[in-house]
Amino acid sequence: MTKPIKAVGFCTHFSATCEWAFDYAFKLARDHELKLSVCRWLDSPYMIRRNGVYVDNAQQEVAYVTPGLLARLELHLRQYYEPRLGDYLDVGFKLCEGFYQVELVRCLRREELDMVVMGWRGPEVRVMMEKPLDEFARELTYPMVIVGRDGPDSYLLNARAVAILDFLGLPAGTWQALD
Repeated sequence: MTKPIKAVGFCTHFSATCEWAFDYAFKLARDHELKLSVCRWLDSPYMIRRNGVYVDNAQQEVAYVTPGLLARLELHLRQYYEPRLGDYLDVGFKLCEGFYQVELVRCLRREELDMVVMGWRGPEVRVMMEKPLDEFARELTYPMVIVGRDGPDSYLLNARAVAILDFLGLPAGTWQALD
C-alpha cells in the first residue's frame, strides 16, 4: 500500500487536548514511519504589527520578537516534547508566526506537511479574526484530525481525513466526521 501521507504536522498550544493530539500524531508517525513536525504558533495581541508575541500559555506576558526570544521558545518546545520521542529521529520543531490558519495552509502547500493533527479548542476560541477550528478543518483541502473534543480518544475528521481512515487507524466509534 502506498502511503497517502509522508509528513504529519502536530500543532500545539500546550493544553490537555494537545497532549492527547501529540500522542496520536506521534503514534501515527511512528507506526507509518512519517516525518513528524511539532509546531507552535506564536500568537500576537496585535492585528497589524505582529512584532510582539505572547510568551506564556496564559497569554499574559508579551515580548518583542528577537532572535534570543525565538531561540528560548524553540528550546522550550524541544525540551517539552523530546523526552517523549524516545529514539524516534524523524522529527522537526517549528515556531510559526503570523495568522496560524494562513501559515498552516502555506506549510501544506509547500509540502512541508501532508496532514495536520491538533487538539480541540472550543468553538468560541478564535485566534484573532480567524475561523473557529472546526470550521477551518471542514474547509481545509488536506487531511486534518482534531483530537479531544469529548476526551482523549475522540477524533473529529474532515472529509480528506475520512478518505484515508484505514491509514489513520482509528477504531470504530472513536471518530466523527465534520459535517
